[in-house]
This record gives sequence, structure tokens and C-alpha cells, in this order.
Amino acid sequence: MLPEMRAAVRSIELANLGVGRALVSEQTERVLESDGMRSDTRCAWLAVLALHYTGDLVSADAQCERLAHDPVWAASPRRQDLLTLMRARGSMLSGDAVRASDLLTSALSRRTPSSPTCLAVAWLIEALVDLGELDRAHRTLLEYGLAGLLSPHLPDRVHVLAARGALHMAAGRFRHAIDDYTACGRILTACNVVNSAVVAWRSKAAFGALAVQQYDLALALAEDELIAARKWGSARGIGTALHAVAMARRDEASTGLLEEAVQLLDLGQARTEMTQALYDLGSMQVERKDLAGGRSRLEAAGEMARQCGNDFWAERVRPALERLGDSDTNRTLTRQELKIAQLARAGYSNRQIAETLFLAVRTVEFHLSGVYRKLAISGRQELVTALG
Repeated sequence: MLPEMRAAVRSIELANLGVGRALVSEQTERVLESDGMRSDTRCAWLAVLALHYTGDLVSADAQCERLAHDPVWAASPRRQDLLTLMRARGSMLSGDAVRASDLLTSALSRRTPSSPTCLAVAWLIEALVDLGELDRAHRTLLEYGLAGLLSPHLPDRVHVLAARGALHMAAGRFRHAIDDYTACGRILTACNVVNSAVVAWRSKAAFGALAVQQYDLALALAEDELIAARKWGSARGIGTALHAVAMARRDEASTGLLEEAVQLLDLGQARTEMTQALYDLGSMQVERKDLAGGRSRLEAAGEMARQCGNDFWAERVRPALERLGDSDTNRTLTRQELKIAQLARAGYSNRQIAETLFLAVRTVEFHLSGVYRKLAISGRQELVTALG
């Protein structure tokens, strides 16, 4: 094995363990400056992947541009596919889900033998979910036969599970999301991969647990990820974990934690995660009667989404601002309405809600109609957005 390859493999091993971020950056830079990197495809792939894990997206993009103009890479369809995946991942991490989706769609359309198809599909589904294109994401999952039980020998199975979890979360299938994220976590743990920069499965599962009111599980997952993220030391990872911890705690310190999360995500160029944290921070401030602060944060979330070309998140913020602008106190949900709305959002049928709360089905229907009217939405699918 060439010295460059040994250094690249060692960098990935350290990154997976979530230790020695400074050493990983140093070793990766040496690998990328070597001549051997150009001819060894796997070496280049691992080096750019390591840069993504450290959070150095600028250097990763620069290396992709360098490889794009390299004759050795330009002449190889397989290398071109890997380069497309590297670029797509960099775009996703920096918040440009539109470009990531376009690049991954292009790579999959070529169907080059030996290219990492499952990884491309998984990352495409994540990009589509970020853009709110849930139907297309589901069709993609079905097209590649990844909707059911996954073979333990499936390449990149952890990324497929994470992508499926994201799709379930966006569609309001929270228990399925928790199952996929925790399955992903078990595989990673068995392989000694603890770094959330590889897959932030704990914080994602924590949000699913919150949605089904498993608050202890949500807090445990979020705090575990924060410990691992701080050990690794990337701004993106710590900011993402702080966001989950703040939402799981829901105490007097939560707004401060969200403020810190926003700052770190900004530093880490994590614009999609920053948009989501700003949205939750603004919503929390509104709940706590800080209307001016809430409006400011929601407007910042909308502006960030527009900068990323993400119409889905821009549209998601708009009704929250419109609700804030309406001073009609009748828009406030009663305690009973909120309980019913939360159960409906978690996927309970009207009959299940009635049995859980010891109500008549007609009473549940009456209260849900009031919820829809007050929140200015048309049905239970929109509860996921309206309730945050």
C-alpha cells in the first residue's frame, strides 16, 4: 500500500472514531498534495470524504475542481461518477440541495458499472426530502428496491437507512423514522463509528422521539450525540447536536442553546441545518411571547432558505410569519386541541385519538376542525409543519 493510501485510510479510521480532527486535517492535506493521489481513485475518495467530515468544505470543493481538470480523471467514467458524488455531497453539506439533486440524478442516469449506486440513491433521497419532494423521493426508493427489508450485505446500507429515516420523518411516519435511524446507529456502533459527522443518526432519531412524545429517549439520544460531537470538534456537528438537545429539554436554557447552535451552524456553513434551527428558535421565542425575536428569527430562516434556492423551506416559514402577524387570540389552541393535534401529527387515526383521550370520535373531529381553522391549514398532513 502506498504511503498516501495508508495516510488516507488512517484519516478515515480516526474520523470514524471521532478523535484527532486536527491530525486528520493535517494528514489529509498531505495526501491531497501528493502526486500519488491522482492515480489512486480510492485514495482521492477517502481524502475528500475526510475533508467533509472535518467540515473543511472549501478545501474539498477545491480538490474536486482540481480532479475535474485532471486528464486521468476526465478519461474514466467511474472516476467521473465518484467526482459527481463528491461534488453532490459537498453541495448538500453547504445547503445547496438543488445542485446536489441535479448532480445525483445525472450520475444515476448514467448507471456506470461498479459505481456506488446505493450511496447515490441514498444521498439523492436526502436531497429530495430537504426540498420537500417527498413523492419523488418515495418513487426513487421503490425504483431501486430499497423500501422493504434491506439485505445485510447491501452496500452503503447505513446511508440508505438514514435516507429512509429522513423520508419517514418528513412524511410524519415518526416511529418508522426512529426504527431506521436506530438500525443505522446499531450498524455504525458495531463498526466503531461514533462520529456524528458520518451520519447524525442520534439527533435525527431524537426529533422522531420528540414527535411521538418519548421525551427521555429524545434527550438521551441528543445528549449522547453532543458528547461525541464535542469530542470531534466540528462546528456543524456541535451545532446540530445542540439543536436537538435544546428541543429535547424545552427548558429555560433552550433558547440560549438554540442561539449557540445557530452561530455554530453558520460557522460550519451548514445552511440547511441553520435554517431549521432558526425556524425552531423563532417558533420557541414566539411561544414564550418574545414576538419581536421570534419574527426576526423566522425571517432569517426564510431568507436563508431563499439564498439556498430551497422553495420548500421558504414556503414553510411563510405561514408561521403570517400566523405571527395575526393578533386574533382565537388562533391559540386550547389544551385539548393541542393534545389532539399532537396525536394526529404522530399518525394516530381519529378513532385511536378518541380511545387514547376517552372522547367520542365526533368530538375529536370537531376539535380537529377547530385546529385546522386556527392554524390556517387544510388537513393533518400540514400539522407536521404547523406544529414545528
